[in-house]
Amino acid sequence: MLPTDALEMAIVTEFSKNASSRLCSPHIKALALQLFLTRHAEGQIDAVTLLLARMAIKSHPEAGNVDQIISAYIEVLQQHVADCMPSLAAWVAQCESLCLPLPIIFSCEKYLAQARGLARDLTPHYFGVAPMIIIGGPSLELDVSDGQVLQIPVSDVYEALPFKVFETYLLMGAIGARSGLLKIDDDTHVERHAPLDLENVRSEFATVDYMGLALASPHHDRAWHQGKCSTAVAPFYGKPFVAPWARGAVYFLSKRAISKLTDHYLRFPGCLAGELYEDKAVGDVLHALGIDVVDVPLERVLQIRTDAPERGVAAAA
Repeated sequence: MLPTDALEMAIVTEFSKNASSRLCSPHIKALALQLFLTRHAEGQIDAVTLLLARMAIKSHPEAGNVDQIISAYIEVLQQHVADCMPSLAAWVAQCESLCLPLPIIFSCEKYLAQARGLARDLTPHYFGVAPMIIIGGPSLELDVSDGQVLQIPVSDVYEALPFKVFETYLLMGAIGARSGLLKIDDDTHVERHAPLDLENVRSEFATVDYMGLALASPHHDRAWHQGKCSTAVAPFYGKPFVAPWARGAVYFLSKRAISKLTDHYLRFPGCLAGELYEDKAVGDVLHALGIDVVDVPLERVLQIRTDAPERGVAAAA
């Protein structure tokens, strides 16, 4: 669950209380949209206003005006970031000026020191652009006291990583990422073989939407999460193999891929129900939307090394 789920339930309960009846989802959508528009018109650009827009979208995702609501949500989110986190907008602008994907390191409070060390090593290697470190927490906050650490309003536990990733992509897609983004795990190391060539790096990502080391076997380890989770989850991952996906250690998403992914997530957040593996979730959703992974090990392109162990298992006899 997201930290906002409880607030959503409280709002729906209040709507039903005021109506003295159980409300159907289109009615909830109309009330949430009306309140969103009212708060927006009054200049109340905050987390509650953003939440109301998202409620209006997912409560009736097939409504005729959902595209307009999504556009309004993105506009308000952009304004919220510009007002509250101008340095985040400036970082995105720096990457865009170089036509480079946004370098994003996913971590958690437990491994934050490790992520900060990687960010320090990666900054001079990646043309002077300092990576953004992502952790989870109760609210959206940016800390620039030691590197750049962006807290996303998602639980920081292992099993919440799919939500942490999708919420991050939603935010980054809304505020820029015209050249896409690089998802990087915090256990990555810079190889330092030779300076990267800016034009070569740009050209690698210029014509693809989704790229990384493809995991193509249906015989992946369905108990990979054992010993990593902080809450009670099913002992075995229960979703089917759909299509190859990019290994989560490092992969690339274009602006188009981010837009498709997050538009679907805004409408149908249930796409992450039962999900434990963020990289597979990204691949599954993009495959359903007509985007398949291009199999290129980005460790070679970026001259980095990941500690990601093999996740495949031998097929049963």
